[in-house]
Amino acid sequence: MGDKFLGIPLFVWAIFCLGVAAVWVAFWPEERAAGAGPLRYFILRWFHALTWLLLAAAAFVAGLNAEANARAARTFAFVSLAVYLIFMATFLMSKR
Repeated sequence: MGDKFLGIPLFVWAIFCLGVAAVWVAFWPEERAAGAGPLRYFILRWFHALTWLLLAAAAFVAGLNAEANARAARTFAFVSLAVYLIFMATFLMSKR
């Protein structure tokens, strides 16, 4: 893996992802969680921020440039995709 994505260093991408995660901790779809059960509430509250946190971890790890790190970075990226898909499915199925 390279140390850049779209010409931007992976460290910068990781910091950006951490910033987006921080925004999603502060601003989340509260109206969709009204009356939700504990699991649905947890998913709506934390999974989108967790997605960005996992993407930041993938970028940090990928930036280390070791072949073993590339596998770990891909794992973080695929887990973030799974977490995001769970979030989106829950979000779309929740009441407005």
